[in-house]
Amino acid sequence: MAYVPHTPEDIRAMLEVVGVADIDALFAHLPSDVRLDRPLDLPDGISEEEVRRYFGGAAGRNHGTGELVSFLGGGVYDAVIPAACDAVVSRSEFLTAYTPYQPEVSQGTLQAIYEWQTFVCRLTGLDVANASMYDGATALSEAASVAIGAKRKKKIVVPAALNPRYRRVLETTLRGEGVEIVEAPSGHAGTTDPAGLAALVDGTVAGVVIQNPNHLGLLEPVEELAAAATAGGAIVVACVNPVSLAVAKSPAEYGAELAVGEAQPFGINQGWGGPLLGFMACADKHKRRIPGRVVGRTEDTRGNAGYVLTLQTREQHIRREKATSNICSNQGLNALRATVYLAMLGAGGLAELGEANLTRLGALRRAVAGIDGVELPYPGPAFNETVLRLPRPAADFRRFARAHGVLAGISLDGVADCGPNDLLAAVTEKRTDAEIDTYADLLTRFAAGEEAGRE
Repeated sequence: MAYVPHTPEDIRAMLEVVGVADIDALFAHLPSDVRLDRPLDLPDGISEEEVRRYFGGAAGRNHGTGELVSFLGGGVYDAVIPAACDAVVSRSEFLTAYTPYQPEVSQGTLQAIYEWQTFVCRLTGLDVANASMYDGATALSEAASVAIGAKRKKKIVVPAALNPRYRRVLETTLRGEGVEIVEAPSGHAGTTDPAGLAALVDGTVAGVVIQNPNHLGLLEPVEELAAAATAGGAIVVACVNPVSLAVAKSPAEYGAELAVGEAQPFGINQGWGGPLLGFMACADKHKRRIPGRVVGRTEDTRGNAGYVLTLQTREQHIRREKATSNICSNQGLNALRATVYLAMLGAGGLAELGEANLTRLGALRRAVAGIDGVELPYPGPAFNETVLRLPRPAADFRRFARAHGVLAGISLDGVADCGPNDLLAAVTEKRTDAEIDTYADLLTRFAAGEEAGRE
């Protein structure tokens, strides 16, 4: 909203209505040591044109993936976004859509959410999906809360190679509930050790989180891990990259009762870290425990299709004391983007997307495999990402690559068994053979001792 300053006449009229002599009288009840007795120490204002010039210059110092080649991953990826996604969500009826609480004026919004839920169910193989998840991290914490409520136990087991940002959000949101988070060990292959997990699931555990692929990009032995979890009476919570579901087993296939993840690769811009789009699906028996909004399809008295919020009352979203969760924002525009994206791809296109990601990652692994001083410590099956062990700190290579227009990846120091020389490099369908060759060339030069600024 534009700032509209009050004239002295405006201020005087308002004070008369309130019944006080001046503005200071409005704050007379506050202690003097918390009231400012001088004007704010602010610089003089500048002109509109000077403001434009200042912020234009500041924006010009930002460099995004339109100018740099990105091998960044860890949950947010530089993926291809069809122009149709922007074209559809830019239409005014979506940008200004009414809240879905009143179905008589929000059928379009409700149908879009319903279609999104349908896609999530088809991807995960589970029975019910919702909307309103902010991102993959908060979706995971919400799923953990569902498991805790269902089992009435306050212990969650997570893998050592869980995305560290997801881990921090999980710890923060569950701390107030007194939930204990236990870490399952990784084996030498970088994936979770099934025997180590089985030893932790002792009947006191509500849920076991399986991230597949894990934060190192590795595909986990999901069937063995799920078997260990269910044998101990815990609910399996799958945390998945949805693109990988085009080529990997769905959560339902290995017995997960809850599935969550981040849908940003489905047509959503990286946006300097957000906004994102979490998703959640569950087995039918948990449908009344999941948070957010759930849209159902019905018919009116004339047999016409109609869409309504179902399973939950509005009070669950707006009254804290009645809510199973206080997550509420719809994320509807991003859900629409993802729905448009998936509708354009279709089942065949999604399969091709998954294969393209596998092919690109394989190309990177082959390109770096012969570089002296560079190792692939975890050469097992992977998707989108791989770990590179460098001869010097990963942070140094990131600076070196950035000086040559490449975002090299994410440092992994402290994640699972990784150290300061370990780098997570992500490759999506967007990376070309030439870009991968450039990356390998930079690695070769870095391993040979070249530093940023030297040619």
